[in-house]
Amino acid sequence: MTDWSAEEPYQSLAEHRLGRSDLLVKLDRGFEQGVYGICIDCAPLAECVGFTAARRQALDYAVRLHGQLARVEGYAIDDIEDDSRTGGPGRKRDLDCRFLLFALTSEDGHWHDDTVKERFQIALLRADQQRDQHHADVNEQKRDDRRERFRQRLETLLAGEAYRQMEGAMKERLLAEVTALVFPLKGREL
Repeated sequence: MTDWSAEEPYQSLAEHRLGRSDLLVKLDRGFEQGVYGICIDCAPLAECVGFTAARRQALDYAVRLHGQLARVEGYAIDDIEDDSRTGGPGRKRDLDCRFLLFALTSEDGHWHDDTVKERFQIALLRADQQRDQHHADVNEQKRDDRRERFRQRLETLLAGEAYRQMEGAMKERLLAEVTALVFPLKGREL
């Protein structure tokens, strides 16, 4: 357990910047004994892609990280707070609130900085892996969808008048070979 006093200068216990997205994830001590705060700051990303897109990416990552930290034994975890959405349905978004927060509280009410930092790093790695796998799956699905649309268009073309003389087996072979040429199987190059 690490002691902390008000005289010490404030600094985050851990920070993690998510590669291309430029989201910044911080682990800080809370104001109460045994409470840690996790903050996902999307301000730099919001400047590039806009508030809504940045918030969506931050929330996606916050949910993944929250899920990983919820598995940590000896700690209770609060819900994710989004201050840009508070104040009722008639209130416009607070564009200055470009971060999401949630608290992690030790069950014994004491700070355990080294333990929390280690568990936080592991949770970050797992959340990053989940995020990367999700993006890879989405990209693969998009590629498969493009391949299928191309195949359907080519099949429609081959069913046209100009190719009516061609026998069925030749059309199927041409359809398969041209599609594979335009969209090679993953890992294979021309």
